Amino acid sequence: MAASSKILLHGGTLLVHDVDERVVPRRLDLLIDGNAIVQIEENIDVDEQSVRIINCKDKIVSPGFISTHHHLWQTQQKGQHGNHSLLEYLPCMNFIGALYSPEDAFWGQLSGAMEAVDAGTTSVVDHSHLNLGPEYPPTLINALITSGLRAVYCQCVPRIVDRSSLTVTDDYDPASALTSWKELAKFAPFADGRVHLGFAVDNLYLPTSQLQELYTELRSMHAKIITTHGVAGKSFGNPPSAVQLLNNAGLLGPDILISHANFPKDGDAALLASHGASVSATPNTELQMGYPPVALMPEFQPVSSLGADCHSWGTGFMPGQMRLLLQHARTNYSDILAKEGKWSRHVGPLVEHVFNLGTIGGARSMGMAGEIGQIKVGAKADLVIFDTKSPSMLAAAEEDPVSAIVLHSSERDVETVIVDGVVRKEGGKLLPVSIADAPTSALNLTSSKQQLEWMDVMTKVLDSRKTIKAKAQGIDFKAGEEKIIDAFHMNRNDMKENI
Repeated sequence: MAASSKILLHGGTLLVHDVDERVVPRRLDLLIDGNAIVQIEENIDVDEQSVRIINCKDKIVSPGFISTHHHLWQTQQKGQHGNHSLLEYLPCMNFIGALYSPEDAFWGQLSGAMEAVDAGTTSVVDHSHLNLGPEYPPTLINALITSGLRAVYCQCVPRIVDRSSLTVTDDYDPASALTSWKELAKFAPFADGRVHLGFAVDNLYLPTSQLQELYTELRSMHAKIITTHGVAGKSFGNPPSAVQLLNNAGLLGPDILISHANFPKDGDAALLASHGASVSATPNTELQMGYPPVALMPEFQPVSSLGADCHSWGTGFMPGQMRLLLQHARTNYSDILAKEGKWSRHVGPLVEHVFNLGTIGGARSMGMAGEIGQIKVGAKADLVIFDTKSPSMLAAAEEDPVSAIVLHSSERDVETVIVDGVVRKEGGKLLPVSIADAPTSALNLTSSKQQLEWMDVMTKVLDSRKTIKAKAQGIDFKAGEEKIIDAFHMNRNDMKENI
């Protein structure tokens, strides 16, 4: 779909950040030319024959939301994890990717990306642990390009799988770990700069020299982001944090993004800040796992952002993640005061704080501060238009537009989504997408339709789901959990078996 050359958003309430990163609602027009915001002021006069005008009266225009930790390929497994812990999730979701064909991967990834766009997410850091062969990374990138989403595709090292036992080994051998990634790096970025290439390193316990060699090669070929799952706590025997491991290896830097970072060590936030590194908190999954999010802890807030993590697990709607984090942080604030024998007349963190984590905070974590996550002249045209006339948004939008989004909105209120200057959702419905060309010759995906409606994608996903479930018949997931406990050096001594 070609970008409209000029689009005028007329008469909406724009959520504009001031120089102190406060959100200031302003009733203004906004002009898009190509993929950029070029003018913001009252009553912009345009030639109606050459400019598309979108009436934004009684609407809120927000920066597009940014999810800095997301596994987009997991769509087919939605609904399985309502009562799962991290341990229970790993074999039946993370490792079940071993059963995905390249076509399964494409439809899972495309539908996950389109779900994000539908919910007003315009940028994603895609932590992609589905590298089962050289054809998988270009397939997944192809799906990102097709969706219209802005993304950093963070490929993991090759994953070696024994499908019969669902045993997984990640290949960190220096000679082979980056082979397919280096081929892709020759073509990156993709889609006129909308899709960048990053990397995911989830084993920080490698020999220091091996880690340093890996990161040096990634940086020499301009990896946009290097991201890592960082978890700790009693279940893992209180190991060193990911921040400590990277710092001890001399590898912290502004391209480092650590997901979760739960149970931090003293000084972790200061280390992140001093090196310009970031954290992505994912409230829905972390709270269910019993790993308290760190993003609104005062010392972590300046270096934090938000992610949806597993849309197979829960909401991919970023305001939903915001409200979970906000109310958890407020409870934590009250608990801390209670331990001191005090109470407060205030709630602690503010709505604006968590809104910023999903916008300008996300832009910093993606290495795109000033380019995305805010409404200003010169920024990318990544925008979400909320209808304020629904029963849930009524009155709240008039009183406080930021609170209306964070505490009252749902996906149904997301009327229009613009990514890189292209309208991707309109009138509350996703627009068709066109299958993009593959970034390398490794992908030969064909479809009877080159342009796809959402219903076409949905049908493919449901068919794929049935195929994957059939392949999974007979797999002993409980036995898989036991193997994971040993492989991840989890703490059996302090594990409670029953509730």
